[in-house]
Order: sequence, then structure tokens, then C-alpha cells
Amino acid sequence: MKKNILISLLFFAASLFSANLWAEDVDLERIVVTPYRYGERLGDVPTSVSVIDAEQIAGSSASTTVGLLSDLSGVVVRDWTGNGSKATVDIRGFGEQAGLNVLVLVNGRRVNEIDMSGTSWMQIPKDQIERIEVLKGGFGSVLYGDNAVSGVVNIITKQGGDQPIAVELSGEYGSYALNKEGINFGGTRDQLNYFLSYSNNASNGYRDNSYFKGTNFFTNLSYLIEPTKTNLRFIQGYSKSAYGLPGALSSANLASFNRRYSAYGDDHVKDTDYNFGLGFDQPTGNLGRFSFDTSLRKRQTFTNFIGANGGYNPIIKSHIETLGFNPKYIYDKAFFSLGNKAILGFDFYRYDFNSDTFNLAIAKQSDNYVRKTSRAGYFQDELAVTKKITLTGGYRYEDIKYAFNYNDYATFLPNPPIDSKVNLKATAYNIGLIYKYGQNNFYINHSTGFRSPATDEYFVYGVFNPNLKQQDSNNYEIGLHQKIFDFLDIGIAGYFMNLKNELYYNPATYMNENYDKTRHSGVELDFNSKLPLRLKLSGNYTYDQAVFRDGEYKGKYIPMVPSHKFNLSLVHLFTDYLSGGFAFNYMNDRRFINDEANRWPSLKQILTIDAKLFFEKSDYKISGGINNLFNAKYYEYGVCNATTGAVNYYPGIGRNFFIKATKKF
Repeated sequence: MKKNILISLLFFAASLFSANLWAEDVDLERIVVTPYRYGERLGDVPTSVSVIDAEQIAGSSASTTVGLLSDLSGVVVRDWTGNGSKATVDIRGFGEQAGLNVLVLVNGRRVNEIDMSGTSWMQIPKDQIERIEVLKGGFGSVLYGDNAVSGVVNIITKQGGDQPIAVELSGEYGSYALNKEGINFGGTRDQLNYFLSYSNNASNGYRDNSYFKGTNFFTNLSYLIEPTKTNLRFIQGYSKSAYGLPGALSSANLASFNRRYSAYGDDHVKDTDYNFGLGFDQPTGNLGRFSFDTSLRKRQTFTNFIGANGGYNPIIKSHIETLGFNPKYIYDKAFFSLGNKAILGFDFYRYDFNSDTFNLAIAKQSDNYVRKTSRAGYFQDELAVTKKITLTGGYRYEDIKYAFNYNDYATFLPNPPIDSKVNLKATAYNIGLIYKYGQNNFYINHSTGFRSPATDEYFVYGVFNPNLKQQDSNNYEIGLHQKIFDFLDIGIAGYFMNLKNELYYNPATYMNENYDKTRHSGVELDFNSKLPLRLKLSGNYTYDQAVFRDGEYKGKYIPMVPSHKFNLSLVHLFTDYLSGGFAFNYMNDRRFINDEANRWPSLKQILTIDAKLFFEKSDYKISGGINNLFNAKYYEYGVCNATTGAVNYYPGIGRNFFIKATKKF
């Protein structure tokens, strides 16, 4: 009881002064896109937004794109393969199903899969990225819809710049035979802006069978038609990769071998991913501007689960094709002498998913075809009531349809064929207020959101469950950013989110089901300071309480969600060109997956320390460092048997070094 009272008091105190603070020096004049689907000053956004810019990306010690997110408050990254290909980003405490509650975009295009396979992060190399915008909480559900329950991650790629031609070469090398080579080529000629990128990426990985090999080619073109000011754009991406699936380690494995061992030395994935996008922006004079984007994505995967599946349909061949149409109209015109911006849009996505399974003799055991169609209309308006106060509100309606066709060819007790349809209708709304004073701002918002079931959440071992309900959320957030003198930015964010029908896998029934009710509440504290002696100290702290509010698990903690997390960075500028420092990363213990009843001991806490140096002069950049300096032995992820308490672990990476260099011409 005392603990709950203390938590409530902390949350209430935080709510009085809550804030969002960004990982870099805060610039409230910075233009961000994600909260509105058009450019807006960060200081006018009534919700929590973090920005990772090009300078931070260049100097980061993270070897993967998803690793860039791990230092943000309210964000936990779990890399269960150890090579970054299938990491999960958890915003505000969703545990096992976190990846299905975070919407991932590349230049505004959805890249979440409709099944449970997760986001393919390796299709987006770091060197192609201009910045990453992370919108926390459910405020983005109006503009983006399905999957945006806990947040939105929008990866914005580079463009050609303002020079006629520019070339950038890069190379990165490190532990476990890490090697990356890339070339970026771009510029501006007359009305044409162009950017092309090619890269190779390979690593043996920390664990046995955690290798990764990948190739990526990316194109970003835009052309301005002068008389009409029409801006045409074309974006193309191609990635091909192969990587190992080292799997979990049991207690017996750890006792007999070591943390780097894999019991599944033949399990692997081959992945080929194409995507194309066409679009244009058309100003309409005093009537605002119209935009239209269309995209096509084709992805093929071959998965070999011979070890992990123990011979049960271990070979899976999948193909998914995604077609999207996204017209929108932006009206930027005063309303009764009040500043006003409004966006009206329509989203259409069609997913065609085919998956065939085979036994060890390569005889087909099943085929599964799913078509998911989503149609949505949305509206959001931003009204400047005064120079200091801005109101924002919006609404979305989304119609989601599934068509399932499943056939089981097993010779022993085959499941019955399935030819079925499911139709879901979802709505979301938001309302927010921001008050600006000097270089500071205060905001408050309320929003709702939703998540539809992933296609394979409807299936478990060939058994179809059409009674799954969509997940709904009700979110409240309050925040403040405060600049103290000229050397300290500080902020604290308070939020709580009530969920109904949160989706999860029930180990007792071997089925995906809906929880009764859950609550996610917390506090996010960030600060950024410039100290004497050319020192810079920055960091953040996250308190997150994710609990069951009803049902048989009432009052228990949701598995795999840490209650406490902090990141601290101390950097010294040795000269105008050379800087270096240390980063401290902590996360407290977490309940194992499947331990909803909180019966068994927890996965232990994590504390790692990283060290790095960064040199930049003229067109050269060189960075290097050591991650996990003291070789802490920790686990990214853990699963237990709910009945016996037997556990399986996914080890985190040990001490490793890297060195990276780039040269511009």
C-alpha cells in the first residue's frame, strides 16, 4: 500500500511539471513532421517527441539503426537474435507484444508487417538516415491508425543536399568480424535533387549462429516543376540479407557450454525486400496544398527452423505484397483571424500474405493466404488561439478487413481448412493544448488508439480463433520543457494509458487472447547540461508501471517491462575537433515472458558502461569506442514455463569495440 501511495505521489508531482526533452540540445524552432504529417515547429507540438539528428547518428556507438533508439527515455530495445535484424522497440512498457504496438515508418510509409514477424530493421542502414523522430504515446493514432498505440518511429532518409555533386565514403569495423562499407552519392542540379546509397554489412555475431550478411541499395529523387511549383518524388529501396537464429539457451545449456553457444546451429533466414514510392506535392495558392503518395513493397523470406521447431513444419516460405495510397490535403489559412493549420487525408493499404510450411522431406504441410485491407479517413486541426496558446484536435475512422484461406496437408490429424472473413471498425481521436512562454512550453493531451490483431495471432498451430477483439487504448499525458539559465534544459513527462482487450499469448491455453484490462503509467525525466571545463552531462530516467487491472492477474506486473531505466552520458570536448566520454546504461529486473502470475524469480538487472571518442575536421569523421566496457553478463530477453518455472535466456552482447570513418568529397 505504501509503495502504491508513493508511486501515486511521484506521478502526481511529475504531472505538475511534466515535459518532453530531446536527446540533443533542445531547439523548439526545429521542424518535425511526424506529429502532423506536415512540417511544424517542435515547440508547437502538444505531445512527447524525441529527435535523433544526423550529428548524433554519426557519433553514435550503436552498430544498427534500432540501436540508436535505446538511449531514449521511455524506450527499451530488445535484440533477441543478437544481430539487430529482429529487435523489438518497446515504448512505454508493452513487453512481449511491444513491436505490434509501435508503428514504424520510413519517410511516412508504413513498414510494420501484418504478421508477428516484426519490423525488418536491417532494411534501413544508419548511413542512409537524416534523422529519426519518435512520437511517444497514443497521440499519433489519429494520423497513423493501427499499431500506433504506444508510439510512432519515423525514419527520415537523406536527400541530395545543395551542392551539384557530393560523395561520401564510409567504413566501419569491429568485434566479431563486423565490417560495413558504404557509398552515398547525391546533389542538386537545376530542379533535380538526387541521393543514391549502396552499402554492405556483415558480422559473425556475438553468439554462434548469430551472423548477419546484408546488401542495401537506396534511391531518393525529387524534381521541381517551376511553372506550377509541383514537386515530384521517387523513392526506391532494395535489401537482401541472410542471418542466423541462435535461439534461446536453457539453464542446462549455460551450465554445459557458455553464453555464446547456440543449440540451433542450422536455423537461419533469407530475406529479400523491394519497395517503390511515387508522389507529388501541389500548392493550390491560397487554398493550401495537396499531396499524394503511392507505394508498393514486395518481400520474400525463407525461414529454416529445423532446430527450434524440432521437426514440426520447420521450413517456411513467405511472400508479402503491400500496396498503399495516401492522399492528403493541407489547409494553412487563418480562421477568424486565428492562426490555423488543418490536414484532411485518406489512407488505403492492401496486404497480400502467402505462407507455405514444409517438413524435413520438403513436402508441403500447409498453405496460408491472408488478405488484409485497411481504409481510413482522418482530420486534424491546429488552431492558434493566441500567440502563446495552441489547440490541436483530430479524429480517425478506420475499416479493417481480413480474408483467410488455410489448408492443412498433414497426413496425421490435419486441421480443418479455413475460408473465413473478419471485419473490424476502429476510431481514434485526440485533443491537445500547448502553452508557450519564453523558450519554454507546457502541454497536455488526451487521445485514444487501437491495434488490430496480427494475422498469425488468429492462428495457433493451425487452430483459428475468429473471436479475438481489437485492442483499444485511452491515453492521458501532461508535459513541460523548461530551460534554466543558459546551461541546463530539464523536463519531465507524466502519462497513463488504460487499455481494454490488450492482446497476448496465454501459455495456459496455448491461444492468443485478450487481457481484461491493463494500465501503463509512468514518468520520463530528461536533462541536458553544459558544464565548465568543456563538459557536457546529459541523461534520462524512466519509471514505468505496467500492471493488470482486472481478471485473474489483477495487480500483477506485465512481463518483460522494467520499472526503472536510466541513461547517463558524460562528454568532454578536448579540442574543437576531438571529444570523448562515457555512457552508463541501467535497467532493473523484469518478469519473464509467460510469468503473468508473477510466480517466479525475475530476469536480473542490467548495468553497462560504454566509452567512445569522436573526431571531426573538415570532411573527415572518425569515431571509435568500446561498448559494454566491463563485459557485463546480462540477458536481453527471457521466457519461462509458467507451470515449472524453467527458463530460457537470450544473452546480451559482451564487450565489443568499433571504429568508423567517413570522408566526403
